[in-house]
Amino acid sequence: MSLDMRQFYQVFFEETEEHLANIEALLLRLDERQPSAGEVAEIFRAAHSIKGSSATFGFEDMAALTHELEDMLDRVRKGKLGLTRAMIDAGLEAVDVLRSLLDAHRGARQPDTGRAERLRQRLAALATQAPDGADRFQDHDDLRRYELVFNLTRVVAGSGLLVGNMLDELGRLGELEIIERPPAQQPEGRWRVRLSTRAEESALRAVLELVTDPGALHLTRMPPDAPDPASSGGFAEEAEDGSYTLFQPFPPAGRREGQPAGEPPVGDAEMSASQTTLAQSPPKAVSVASRSSADAWIRVGVDKVDQMIDLVGELVITRSILQEVANQVDAEVLDRLMHGLGLLERHTRALQESVMSIRMVSVSMVFGRFPRLVRELSARLGKRVRLQMEGEHNALDRGLVERIADPITHLVRNALDHGIEAPALRRAAGKPEEGRLVLRAAHQGSYILIQVEDDGAGLSRERILARAQARGLPVREGMSDAEVWQLICEPGLSTADEISDLSGRGVGMDVVKRNVQALGGQLEIRSTPGRGTCIGVRLPLTLAIVDGLIVGIGSERYVLPFGFVAETLQVSPDAVVVVGGQARMIRVRGDYLPVIELGRVLGVPQAASDWCAGIMVVVEAHGMRAAVLVDSLIDQQQVVIKHLGDHFRRLPVFSAATVLGNGKVALIFDVAGLLERLRSGQTLAA
Repeated sequence: MSLDMRQFYQVFFEETEEHLANIEALLLRLDERQPSAGEVAEIFRAAHSIKGSSATFGFEDMAALTHELEDMLDRVRKGKLGLTRAMIDAGLEAVDVLRSLLDAHRGARQPDTGRAERLRQRLAALATQAPDGADRFQDHDDLRRYELVFNLTRVVAGSGLLVGNMLDELGRLGELEIIERPPAQQPEGRWRVRLSTRAEESALRAVLELVTDPGALHLTRMPPDAPDPASSGGFAEEAEDGSYTLFQPFPPAGRREGQPAGEPPVGDAEMSASQTTLAQSPPKAVSVASRSSADAWIRVGVDKVDQMIDLVGELVITRSILQEVANQVDAEVLDRLMHGLGLLERHTRALQESVMSIRMVSVSMVFGRFPRLVRELSARLGKRVRLQMEGEHNALDRGLVERIADPITHLVRNALDHGIEAPALRRAAGKPEEGRLVLRAAHQGSYILIQVEDDGAGLSRERILARAQARGLPVREGMSDAEVWQLICEPGLSTADEISDLSGRGVGMDVVKRNVQALGGQLEIRSTPGRGTCIGVRLPLTLAIVDGLIVGIGSERYVLPFGFVAETLQVSPDAVVVVGGQARMIRVRGDYLPVIELGRVLGVPQAASDWCAGIMVVVEAHGMRAAVLVDSLIDQQQVVIKHLGDHFRRLPVFSAATVLGNGKVALIFDVAGLLERLRSGQTLAA
């Protein structure tokens, strides 16, 4: 029976991407402050895992490059070299090159070995250079070396998980070497370990006092000239046996002539399961890096999750159909039927939330790319910028992550280029020379709000209005700030004094807004001159199911996404006013709102035209508010989004469709698009 290696290749690609992301994040963190021994060791472990796995699958270019990176990091973690900014720059470039090589192997393309070779030589030179005592990163005088001898309690010693957790905690404090450990048949025997750390002795005791027998802990401070932990023991031994990666190293098989690099290497005969063993020996209990139990995770293809979500959507539609039928059932059985429907609704919603959570991922998948971007762009622009990220552990649909990354990147680049001033200008304005850029994510009901906020110069209302008038855009007296700020999203409008290779051509914000609208979201802009700008992207948590307000217009039913609905009301005749001698509006608590008669827009016969007889649904998007006239409010319920086909793309007022409980199709209004067309004076006719 032959072993299909393709599944293992896919796991290798995914695992390596995770390691590279971890290395990049840690290097950027070390760029801001004094590194700890534990952080340097964590980067070393990730690099070692990549090297071992790459060699296993015959990607020698990746293994060779990571070997040089590993050598440099090994000298740093042992205190033989101080970590310099040049090393961090080289490490970040190594991440880029390794990603490029990984993409080449995955796509069966020829990798750029020249760049990799040049970087190998640079890393080797950095690893052999003499320490620079003036470098701000070099500070090893406070490195302490301890020897710890202890016996674990019977409960802890009998649990491999608890032992692993204990060693994890010690490993986070520094570089750990295990000198002696009890045999498996006597788990309560003696442990002897050495730890190189900058932590205080109290921190070590805090880790061990709860897991050792009273009086069974002996801690000795070793002299500064004591030898370093042996490279063949402890952590290094653990790394060499492959326990930090899915794969046990084995000699890479050869490739057939002309076989693409992304395909599994094979010998003269197919490799059989009896000839190849992955992870042949179980990982030891020693674990210096914190990691999740492999038993708690499985890898599932996104297509399988999408299929589950589609099935849950069909279940939601089925529930709606049963609720529709229940309204026509005889009263004698109605109570029992409604009880059963209540249970069905509760279980369906629980199943839906559970399945949707599988597809949800952390916002950090979007935010994780920006520390590097901010570091490099701010240096290129000659600005000092501190990046602050908040709420990155909030979750949203994986499909949104892939489509929102580019718009958020554009907002970050704009903030760096146009928002935050140069140090001299900030100093003259009484601000600190270092600017502040905040990336923030927060849940708001079934939506998530992602904000990009800077403490720069802010937007100029007068300049925006002047540029808009010069381009012939519709402007009027008394426009609110929110409406003026939205003008920067008009194609071709830019307030930049100079055009750079980053921005200034008026191309970008219109694309950002269009992409956000395509995801069912909206753009919110706030700005205060001299104090900064905050641009928010408000998106539904998922693209599959949304809460909708079902409304009646004539004899037809339509859906308004509930996230855009502010309130519903009926107006009295004295609330209807005429503005400018021609435009009728309604007055709602001092605000004047335009009215969209959906029945007239859609050409629905017998739709309400009397503003006071119908119902007004107040909607808002992109800082704009308007009232939508409908005949009736039918229900508020979850609806399954069905995207419109190519034949319906010319319907500008709708974004999608759904199937209602009566089996009929209802169109879902594009509220943001409606308000945008209203603001720009475009026709609303469908």
